[in-house]
Amino acid sequence: MRDDRFKLITVESDFGAGKAGAALGPQALIEELKLKNFDAIDVYSYVNIEPRYTAPSTETPHGKNIENITTFQQNVCRNISEVVQVGKIPFIFSGDHSSANALISGIKDHYANSRIGVIWIDAHADLHSPYTTPSGNIHGMPIAALMGHDHREMAKNQPKEITKKLWDDLKRLGRRRITPKLQSNDLVFIALRSTEMEEERIIKKENIACYRPDDIRDLGIENVVSMTINRLRNCEYIYVSFDVDSLDSSLSAGTGTPVEDGLSLHQAKYLMSRLLQLHNLIGFEITEVNPALDTEKPMHKLIADLIEDVFNELRKA
Repeated sequence: MRDDRFKLITVESDFGAGKAGAALGPQALIEELKLKNFDAIDVYSYVNIEPRYTAPSTETPHGKNIENITTFQQNVCRNISEVVQVGKIPFIFSGDHSSANALISGIKDHYANSRIGVIWIDAHADLHSPYTTPSGNIHGMPIAALMGHDHREMAKNQPKEITKKLWDDLKRLGRRRITPKLQSNDLVFIALRSTEMEEERIIKKENIACYRPDDIRDLGIENVVSMTINRLRNCEYIYVSFDVDSLDSSLSAGTGTPVEDGLSLHQAKYLMSRLLQLHNLIGFEITEVNPALDTEKPMHKLIADLIEDVFNELRKA
């Protein structure tokens, strides 16, 4: 029986990543699900959002590809808002994690007066800005953009004017130009374990809820999920972003930044199953699958198996 709550969306860009290939992830997942005759959600009729590629500027080292990303994210934001307007929950396969800024911005455009909680299941905090980034890769910046932060007090870079202007556009993405879209009390990190000093300072200063590997071992994944839901109890809607590098690196290297000591498949399955049943779920994203990086234990096959298992559990619920 098909779960008609969801509309599948693919966001096929790796503009924000340090390694190419994540743009191939959404289609790899769809093809794998088709091979399984997966029918819990419609994998044949979906919204496909592809970028237009132009040569990136060499003038934006602290926001690599930011011109392309800004134009592309404006398109993503419009598309996601249209899906939400017709009453569907976006189920998203995205390339690199920078697109989460556009996805959540599009939802916020529609629910401008509502609190949107974000559950960020990721090895990384993605709290950098062009002023603090060590790499210039914008997939390390979506949470900062959503929170409307520059973190200039910790600046170690001096972005050029074009980067500053486009970064401001990313923070204000959407027709309503809302910023901030996300409050620190409405954000929860799960499986976080690879951060820079600046990000740790922000987490502490903003008192952001964070469950690291030791917390998950000590508390158990069941309690982590319950505490996360309780933390976000005052939010009208919840958006879940599942970066596949939240999984332990022993499972697959098919993502741009694998990190050891991550989630087990059992823990990931439990997380997804519980969160997909939230009554106020407003979006569920799976991101950073990179088929170009692992041919022995392909991440897209692993994640397709996980999706199938999770939806089979939901059918029994």
